[in-house]
Amino acid sequence: MPDAMIDDFYAAMGDVVLDAYGILDTGNRVHTLGTDSKIIGRVFEMFTQPVLENIAERHHLNMETPKSQTVYPDFVLLSSPRAMNKIAIDVKTTYVDRSASPIKFTLGSFASYMRDNKKNIAYRYTEYSKHYVIGFVYIRNDNAQESRVYEYEHRDQIVCPYREVRFFMQEKYKIAGDKPGSGNTENIGSIASRDFDDFKYGRGPFAVLGHDVYDLYWKYYPKYRSRERSYSSLEEFIAWLPEHINDVELLHPFDRNQILDKIMTFHR
Repeated sequence: MPDAMIDDFYAAMGDVVLDAYGILDTGNRVHTLGTDSKIIGRVFEMFTQPVLENIAERHHLNMETPKSQTVYPDFVLLSSPRAMNKIAIDVKTTYVDRSASPIKFTLGSFASYMRDNKKNIAYRYTEYSKHYVIGFVYIRNDNAQESRVYEYEHRDQIVCPYREVRFFMQEKYKIAGDKPGSGNTENIGSIASRDFDDFKYGRGPFAVLGHDVYDLYWKYYPKYRSRERSYSSLEEFIAWLPEHINDVELLHPFDRNQILDKIMTFHR
């Protein structure tokens, strides 16, 4: 099904040059970025923001950036603060050793706002109708200069710290996997795939199972320090849920019979 927001993003990004020299100081000197992934991730986020501002305007929406950097999401598109159809957009970045390496992202907490509706999130989880991820994948350029300073007129000597950048925009649940982002965190992990199109076209298991199953799976996924673990994989969840379908709850109404039908016919 076509998604106008995603289509607009790809159309706008076609004109964006993603290479960056570094940070320009008041003395017209350029400080190289180096290969620190957090800095590079912030660079891609800065390239993305004006694109999203233009898309928001095209759709007659405002765009907000949460005041705290520790809350979800990176950007909120909304018609008004009281709107119940807000759009969340998170920008994620990862690097691979080579173009055929597996790609994987962390997609935010499963132990906060998905459970209580308001922890570590701008507005309430139930006020959002869509959750998008804009993902950038790149290869580190080992020839890049680390923490060097160049006069502005010599900026052409600076080597960009990344190459072969690929990007996508997709709904979060469609690229979510069934494992945490790492063993000692409470972050949702994406699918892991060598095929970039799996992210671009949203080929994760929950794309078939639906957003409600995604919400249920991660709402009840055991926390890192939990002693009791009802399930730790999608296969175990599918076996566990039918016996507990009348006990589970979401922050919004959902059809229990429809969810059971989906998981009983799901083939991974």
